[in-house]
Amino acid sequence: MSMSVIKESKPAHREFELDRAVLFSDAVFAIAITLLIIEIKLPEIPAQLPAGGYREVLTPFLMEFFTFAMSFMFIGTFWKWHLHLCRFLQHYDDGLIHRNLFFLFFIVSFPFSTGALMHRTAHFLLPLYIYLANLAGCLAGLFWISYYIFQRKPGLVVPGLHTEKELLYQRLKFSFLTMTFGFTAIAMVYFIYPDNPMAQRLSLMMIPVLIFYNHFRLKIKKRNTLRLVHVGDKDKDKDKPS
Repeated sequence: MSMSVIKESKPAHREFELDRAVLFSDAVFAIAITLLIIEIKLPEIPAQLPAGGYREVLTPFLMEFFTFAMSFMFIGTFWKWHLHLCRFLQHYDDGLIHRNLFFLFFIVSFPFSTGALMHRTAHFLLPLYIYLANLAGCLAGLFWISYYIFQRKPGLVVPGLHTEKELLYQRLKFSFLTMTFGFTAIAMVYFIYPDNPMAQRLSLMMIPVLIFYNHFRLKIKKRNTLRLVHVGDKDKDKDKPS
């Protein structure tokens, strides 16, 4: 039985392949973030509109634009975190490609979930679930990539820079857990209290609260990590022969 041997690619060739993967991801981000604006349409203003009627006409448009701006911010943030992950890469394998495609699937679907949230009707629950699931999927993809390259396959990333890698990994892990917990809590509140608008509105505030908590928790984590690194550097200096 004959076996085909695949020769190791040259370093320059491998670097070009990695650049192709990163550029492909950037193109997906660019297309998705551009498609968001397609859903925005100017409202039709009647010729005979009373003085106080502009608010009623413009309110849906302003809500759509707010949803667009929010989604733009989310995709921009995901792109920034993806960029930070890519700056550590020096190699790739099929596992990384598959995880990156999983993440890009949710980036591509962002215009759809944003459009569903913009054009919501009285049945607000389904568009909201789709949008929150899209956010959770993006964060799951980023965390899955970071876990793979930092924990399972550290040979794919450049050596050193342990503090920066750990802080980025913790940021993505906490963000994923925050979104997952918030999405689950909102879904449970809507399911348990379907006729209680006050409880539903309060549940929507859970994600911003968790985001702020996550932000300050990461700041504390960063300060403690940098302090440990600083103390370790001092100990190394003491051990050096004079």
